[in-house]
Amino acid sequence: MSITVIAMSDSHASTLRELPARLCSALSTADIIIHAGDLTEMSLLLELRATGQTVAVAGNMDSTAVKIHLPHRQLFTVNGRTVGVAHGSGAPTGIAQRVRALFPENPKLIVFGHSHVPFSGVVDGVLMVNPGPASRGYARISIGEEVSAQLVAA
Repeated sequence: MSITVIAMSDSHASTLRELPARLCSALSTADIIIHAGDLTEMSLLLELRATGQTVAVAGNMDSTAVKIHLPHRQLFTVNGRTVGVAHGSGAPTGIAQRVRALFPENPKLIVFGHSHVPFSGVVDGVLMVNPGPASRGYARISIGEEVSAQLVAA
């Protein structure tokens, strides 16, 4: 059985009402929600958790409360596949490689953000997905025997 993950990043919002309706609708279809940082406010994290199982990391623009509450890197297992989540840092050029280097455990999938540039590709044998800013889109990821990702415009 495949697990559906809706991945988002860089929402820069206080509540789900500030995000595109298409994204909010997709969240209700997720088995797992991933937020790769820059939620900015705890209120959004609480809403995401009320919507479904949520894995999130802190980003550079998050409030102090979010930064205290969330790690900067997470590693977890879904359907026997290891998944990494980190926000990322620095210039957009080379960000996928920098984030990849944060995970020597060689997960099957890494979700990241920060650059506001959507990306889906393989870096050093790992599927790397940056859904881009939540105001413009998200990623629908399927984790089963295979792991696949689709970038979706909001």
